[in-house]
Amino acid sequence: MPPVRRLRERYGHRRTISYSRGMRCPRCGIEVSEHQKFCHDCGTSLSDSAPAPASDDSVSDQNEADQTTEPDETTERIEVVDVAATEPVDATERVEVVDLAVTEPVAMTEPVAMTESVAMTESFETAEVSGLAATPIGEFESFAPPNTADMPRIFDGHPDLVEYPIAREPFRFRIIFLLALIGAGATLMTIVADVIDLRTTRPAPGIVTGSQTLEQLGSNLGLAGFIGAAVMVLGALLSCFGLRWGAGLAGGAGLALTGWAALAIGLAEFPIAVAQSITRTSSLEFTLRVTRDLGWWLIVGVGVIGLLVFAASLRSIGAGGRPALNPLIAALTAVATVVVAFGPLVPVDGASFADNFRSVDPTRDLPAAFFAGRLVEVGLIALAGVVGMLIVRSYGLGLAAGGVSVSLWLWVSSLAEIGAAPVGIAGRNPGADSTVPHAVTSVGMVATLVLLVVAAALATYRLTRSAR
Repeated sequence: MPPVRRLRERYGHRRTISYSRGMRCPRCGIEVSEHQKFCHDCGTSLSDSAPAPASDDSVSDQNEADQTTEPDETTERIEVVDVAATEPVDATERVEVVDLAVTEPVAMTEPVAMTESVAMTESFETAEVSGLAATPIGEFESFAPPNTADMPRIFDGHPDLVEYPIAREPFRFRIIFLLALIGAGATLMTIVADVIDLRTTRPAPGIVTGSQTLEQLGSNLGLAGFIGAAVMVLGALLSCFGLRWGAGLAGGAGLALTGWAALAIGLAEFPIAVAQSITRTSSLEFTLRVTRDLGWWLIVGVGVIGLLVFAASLRSIGAGGRPALNPLIAALTAVATVVVAFGPLVPVDGASFADNFRSVDPTRDLPAAFFAGRLVEVGLIALAGVVGMLIVRSYGLGLAAGGVSVSLWLWVSSLAEIGAAPVGIAGRNPGADSTVPHAVTSVGMVATLVLLVVAAALATYRLTRSAR
C-alpha cells in the first residue's frame, strides 16, 4: 500500500497527490504514464521506446527542474495537502508528520515532464468496539430498583440485636480509698484518745476535773464514728471497682463523719465553757487549766478528711450509662431527709426555736462551737439527702444513704437509750431534759430508710431491664 494511503487510512484525512513526471507515446503522441507498458490508445509497447518530445509547458517545467537537479537524475515530488477531515481524529494517538521526498535516478532519453493530478477519496466506517454494541438511546430499558423481597435476608433487626451489659471497670486504686483508710485510722484513734483535760488548783463545785474521752462525752459517739468510717471505707473500695453508687456512699459517709466531728467538738467545748463560767462567778479562788488533748485534734482531722473524701467522690457524679432513679421516689426521699434534719431543732417544753442559736441560762455562757456543731451536723444530713436524690443518679443514691449512716445509729441508740449517756442527733432538742429523739425525727428517719430501700430496688430493676 502506498505511504500516502496508509497515512490517510490511519488519520482519516483526504489527500491530494500530484505526480510531476510524464511521457508521450512514440507512435500516436498521446500522453501516457511512465509506469505504463503499453499505450492505452494505440497499444504500442512503451518499454523499449524513447520518450516523446515534451510539450512547451512540460519543457519549461523541465528547465525549472534542471536548475535544481543533476542532469541524469529526476526528482519525484510528492505533495500532501490536507483538504478536509472526513473522520474525527483520535486525539489520544500520537501523530508524527514526516515530509517525504523520494529521489530516484531515472534514465531518460530526453527531458520530458508530465503532470498528473489524482484525487482519491475513501469513506471509512467506524469500527465497532469489541464487547460493545451500538444501541440507540431510546432502546435502553428504564432503571428499576431490585426487588428486596427476593434478596437474601442478612440482618432482620430486633431478633439479632443483643444488648450487652455495661462493662465493669477493673480494680483501680483511687485516692478516695487512701483518704478513707486514713480517716478510718484517725477515727479509731479518736475513740481511745483523750479529748480534753480539765484541772483546778482546788476542788470546785460544778467542775468535773480530769481527762475525758469520747465515751464520756457521749456513750454512743465512739460507735457512731466507727460506723461512719466503716461505711466510708466500704464505699471507697467499691468505687475502685467503678461503682458510682459506691463513690457516693463514701462521699455521704464522709459528710456524715464531718457532721459527727462537728457535734463531738461542740460536746467537748460544752464542759470547757461550763468550767470557765463557774470559775468566773465562783467566790473561791482557784486556777482552771484547760487542755485540748490529742483526741480533740484527731476529731478535727477526721472532719477534714471526711470533706476530702466527699470532694474526691465528686469525680464519679456522672450517670455512667446507668438508668436514672425514679424522680418521684427521689423527691420524697429528699423531703424525708429534710424532716430528719429538722426534727432535732424542734423546741419542746416551752422553749423557742431561737434557743437553737443562743444560751438560755444566764449563769452559763455556752460556746458558739456547741451551737455550730449541732447545725453543721443536721445541715450536712439535709445536704447529702437533697443533693443526692435530686440528681437522680446512682451516685446520689449512695450519697443520701451514706449521709444518714452516722445519724442512724445516734437515732437508734438514743431512742432505745443504749449506753450510760447516749446523745441523739444534734444532741437533744431545745428545752428537752433527755436525749430521746423527737417524734418528727423518728418519722423522718423511718420514711428515709423505707424510701431509700424502694429507690434502690427500683434502680436495680431498671438496670436489669435495660440489660435485658
